[in-house]
Amino acid sequence: MKPGPFRLNKEDAATKLAQGGVLILPTDTIVGLHCRADLAQAVARIKSLKARDAERPLLLLASGLDQVALLTDSLSAAQASFCRACWPGPFTLVLRARYDMPVHLTAGLATVAIRIPAWDSLRDLIELVGYPLVSTSANCSGEPPCEDMQQAADLFGEGVDGIWQEKPDVPTNQAASQPSALIDISTWPPRILRSGPLPAPDWEPAGGS
Repeated sequence: MKPGPFRLNKEDAATKLAQGGVLILPTDTIVGLHCRADLAQAVARIKSLKARDAERPLLLLASGLDQVALLTDSLSAAQASFCRACWPGPFTLVLRARYDMPVHLTAGLATVAIRIPAWDSLRDLIELVGYPLVSTSANCSGEPPCEDMQQAADLFGEGVDGIWQEKPDVPTNQAASQPSALIDISTWPPRILRSGPLPAPDWEPAGGS
């Protein structure tokens, strides 16, 4: 990789994120800009870097269901079952947000979009940070996503606090270099808003909401 943002190990990357830093990270879908989701100034930096509309909600990455519970209203049995079928993996699920979710994440909506990534190493990093991360594609708003870490570093190198990258630890058919599926399960049955690298799990048409 050409000179650019400072490359960090996992522990330093977690510390930087916990302190309000913005990092370029790979995911099991596409390369993105990331920060700790509850730190409004860090989220504002990402929106500024991307020239992103402040009114648009953001996708969040969680390390597991315990972190998902920090972001969402209680799930029905059908919703919980569908989540377990999708995660960890390349599925972003739209769920009802907790009543106290900050507006800089929800843009005033009653829902939040969450994914638990397939990579063990990325989930470990998020767990070390201690709170879910904002995750948004590395690109300027309206432009195609960066295809790799080098392209992201060339585009955003002066505006971020570092890069973290470890060897992928999931099968290559899940590291599809395309955005995750986007599925709304805030009401039942699920609605597929965007297809992704893998087909959506089946669900019971008569499931409760």
